[in-house]
Amino acid sequence: MPPRNSRRNVMFMGASALVLCGALPAVAFAQAAPAPAADTVEEVVVTGQRAALQSAQKLKQNAEQLVDSITATDIGALPDRSVTEALQRVSGVTIGRTADGRDADRISVEGSGVQVRGLSWVRGELNGRDSFSAKAGRTLSFEDVPPELMSGVDVYKNPSADIIEGGVGGTVNLRTRLPFDSGKRILAYSLDSSWGDLSKNWQPSGSVLYSNRWDTNVGEVGFLIDLSDSKLSSRTDTISVDPFFARTDLQPGKTVYVPGGFGYRTLDYERERKGIAAALQWRPNDQWDASLQFLRSSASQASTEHAVGFNVGSTNWPAAGTDFTYDSNGHFIKGTLAQSQTDNTSLGSSTIDTRYADRSSVTSDYALNVKYTPNDKWTFSGDIQYVYAKTKTVDNTAFNSLNGNAAPASLDLTGSLPVITMNNDAAFTSNPASYYLVAAMDHHDRNEAAEWAERFDGDYRFDDGGWLKSFRFGVRHTFRQATTRETSYRWDTVAPSWSAPSINQLDGYQGYYGLYPFDNYFRGKAHLPATFVMPSAAFVNNYGDTSKLLYRIAQANGGSWCPFNGDFEDQSSCGGKGSTNHQKEETLAAFGLLRFGHDVSLWGDDREIDGNFGVRVVKTESASQGLQVFAPNSSTSVPAADQAFSNGGKSPYKGGRDYVNVLPSLNVRLKITPDMFVRFAAAKAIVRPDFQQLQPNYTIAPTNGFITGGTCSSFIPGGSQANCVYQYTANAGNPDLKPTRSTQFDLSYEWYFNSTGSLTATLFYKDIYNFITNGSTVINFTNNGVTRPVQVIQPYNAGHGTIKGFEVAYQQYFDFLPGALRGLGVQANYTHVDSKGTRNAASNPYDTNQTGNISSHDDEMPLEGLSPNSYNVAGLYDLGKVSARLAYNWRERYLLTTTAANINIPAWYDDYGQLDGSVFYTVNDALKIGFQAANLTNSETRILVSYPGRPEEGLTKHNWVVADRRYSIVLRGTF
Repeated sequence: MPPRNSRRNVMFMGASALVLCGALPAVAFAQAAPAPAADTVEEVVVTGQRAALQSAQKLKQNAEQLVDSITATDIGALPDRSVTEALQRVSGVTIGRTADGRDADRISVEGSGVQVRGLSWVRGELNGRDSFSAKAGRTLSFEDVPPELMSGVDVYKNPSADIIEGGVGGTVNLRTRLPFDSGKRILAYSLDSSWGDLSKNWQPSGSVLYSNRWDTNVGEVGFLIDLSDSKLSSRTDTISVDPFFARTDLQPGKTVYVPGGFGYRTLDYERERKGIAAALQWRPNDQWDASLQFLRSSASQASTEHAVGFNVGSTNWPAAGTDFTYDSNGHFIKGTLAQSQTDNTSLGSSTIDTRYADRSSVTSDYALNVKYTPNDKWTFSGDIQYVYAKTKTVDNTAFNSLNGNAAPASLDLTGSLPVITMNNDAAFTSNPASYYLVAAMDHHDRNEAAEWAERFDGDYRFDDGGWLKSFRFGVRHTFRQATTRETSYRWDTVAPSWSAPSINQLDGYQGYYGLYPFDNYFRGKAHLPATFVMPSAAFVNNYGDTSKLLYRIAQANGGSWCPFNGDFEDQSSCGGKGSTNHQKEETLAAFGLLRFGHDVSLWGDDREIDGNFGVRVVKTESASQGLQVFAPNSSTSVPAADQAFSNGGKSPYKGGRDYVNVLPSLNVRLKITPDMFVRFAAAKAIVRPDFQQLQPNYTIAPTNGFITGGTCSSFIPGGSQANCVYQYTANAGNPDLKPTRSTQFDLSYEWYFNSTGSLTATLFYKDIYNFITNGSTVINFTNNGVTRPVQVIQPYNAGHGTIKGFEVAYQQYFDFLPGALRGLGVQANYTHVDSKGTRNAASNPYDTNQTGNISSHDDEMPLEGLSPNSYNVAGLYDLGKVSARLAYNWRERYLLTTTAANINIPAWYDDYGQLDGSVFYTVNDALKIGFQAANLTNSETRILVSYPGRPEEGLTKHNWVVADRRYSIVLRGTF
């Protein structure tokens, strides 16, 4: 395989050549071919896929800002089961493929999280209004929104003053339909059934749309309702190799690297997403237009995971009579792992668990808009919106463990997949008497967010034929409340081996475990070592009953696990470990926008220049409420004042700040010809801190010490008791954070050589200030009349960096080809992104592992989620009754997280490409039949890990993951 840089250059040249070669026929045809006759034009019927591309291109061509659009037909043309998946087809847009940014072990088959030009600070809106999920109260989870309800999606990459602030990366506007969008009655339906080749389960989806308009005595009235229900089953299989440890004891005079263990898992996922969009529109006369819109989106996601893991640790050793094999860099590639040099006949501790997670979310959006046009100069509009969102998660895991150590296992990393061979007697691994119910873990969250938003806009059109075309202005007020309630992942012992009998003797547990077969694992390509006794899915998927039984078993067998008591403000180890974050935010914004345009004499001809210049001013007032908790001191020998300070008390803690941002913007377009443009855009933008980063929850804990030489030291001599407090520490959010700011520029070239043909290229540059990262500061706290300095790890605004790059996009149908070949077409886009001086922020300021890695090694790593290179290539066919598309989406390796869960080191998502396709046949207007397929190439996901402070070790493979190929049969039609 060529070096990585060589592969990158080959990829770059290949993508560039594809775009240029695709453009050559367009150039030759435009310059050499005679103008087509009228009857020739009529033969190319603009319907279906071709009409969708024409509509999206027209939106981009006529927009005053830099915007890319996809229509409802585009969304439905490929097996994209969510808005997130559909967005990955847009130039400059990439998506995440893990359920959570820190969870490198669990892949999301529908994608999660959207980045625009490498930045995840993407603001979501619905019909030009705020929209969000209650996940953190700030952003919209696009994967929760039914794509069937959309009429289109617009991605604004550089804003104008009339676009709501909050998207440094970009703004994604989801558009739903209105009754007056069509001049006639519409009744449309879509039915499909999808099947995954790993889940082996058919799941139905469907939607129905009714829209009509009537002339009445009170004016024209329109009504629309759109209903959708979509289900999906999928499965992912994962093989894991634990991070490598640097070892100097295995090879004399040489450092080698050996993994600390291995594991494998399978995850079954069930999702149902329901949506309703309704609209009532009224136009009493030509001056007034009013609309009332409602959208409700609900999603339920449930997953069941079965996992096996063996952690032999950092002192593992070759099994008796064997040796490890290493590559030229000293990395382990083959060997039989044993626990240690002194115990080289056993494998070490095992983790055999079953996990169930159920997440449900609902977002409801109500909006009233009234538009008044008194004459041909003035237009006014008023808008009122209310959004309410909530989420709920219950996550429950039970852990069995082998009674006694398993025999050494062989691990072979020389092939495309790891091969694990265990040398255990099947009678041992399949016997319940060989296992303990060692532990349980649960996690809960209950989040909600609500917002009122009011907006008033006006527009005045000039008619003097000068440079000024119109002046737009407006004001907007919002008030948002968000409450995030969550627990930590509450792991504790239930019936451990040192105090409890085996699982077959636990009262009440019988019938809740069994052998799990891992059928058709990796489609039969992976060798599995053994079958183990695992907790059953029925046991973990009912938290109410399971938690009571686990608690009863723990009480009887020396375990410490306690059920969650439902109090998210309880910090106690039994029943608590929760936190609550209350946020309020009020904004007041005003903008003014001048639209201009005129012909100027350039290069010997008159050429049109148009665009807009505006300023948006926004004031933000934020208020946070949390808790300060003073953990009790375990020592009675420390001074009385320190005992008084650390008395286990808690009290409310409030914070917040106000700030004003002035956000100018400029968008200019020079029409070299009527179909060839050069655009320039400049703007300032902000993104406010996540609510999680703002929460003022402080748990202040003492670190005891011993007085030596009159100074309190952290070292306590053996046999001595602590007699002082060395320091107080806390992890917390920071309610005083400022928004991240950017000054950004775009320069684009756009050539629209026919209604569905274009070649565009854009250079972009963002100078970003106030990156949020984590650091240490000293804050004085007072409790029980005693004040102490506390070392607090919390987010803060730090420095600035730059993000720059370019995009190239091309699309065309080859109408000049003879016969049936004229239905062929192509779409292609390529994006390159580079960053410098930027910083990563921990996703949770209360996790010391995350904050430690970021603080110590931030400069070594790029921004999370930023792929230097990405591209899309799609082959199109649309002629007569047949429409087809074959699309390949690829993105380069990127930093997934600086601190992956459980292993707490950086994890990288390796290069990934996926091929999807579809074909549709139109029987008539009432029936279109289609077949769709996702992941045709059976693409494998690989997660890599790196080692802060050990750059010589490079990257090692951590996870190998395969997911379903998905196939769908689709019926669509209109009446």
